[in-house]
Amino acid sequence: MSLTPSLQQEARTALAGPFCICGAAKERKHSFCRGCYAALPHELKSGVWKMMSEGYAEAWDEARDWLRYNTNRLKQKGLF
Repeated sequence: MSLTPSLQQEARTALAGPFCICGAAKERKHSFCRGCYAALPHELKSGVWKMMSEGYAEAWDEARDWLRYNTNRLKQKGLF
């Protein structure tokens, strides 16, 4: 997958913001809230700990897609 500047910016904004993609509060510099992070499989958890290093935006996007298709965390909020 080719990363676009907008995806990289979206990942940076999500990392810096106070809210998770599900709408719950999260700590800044954390990719997701505790509930979303706990729902991720181990291999995706390790990817989002890269923070802003090479490959972070791709790992964040993959984790977001996994949450979208494998949980109801985002659907509950009407986000997807």
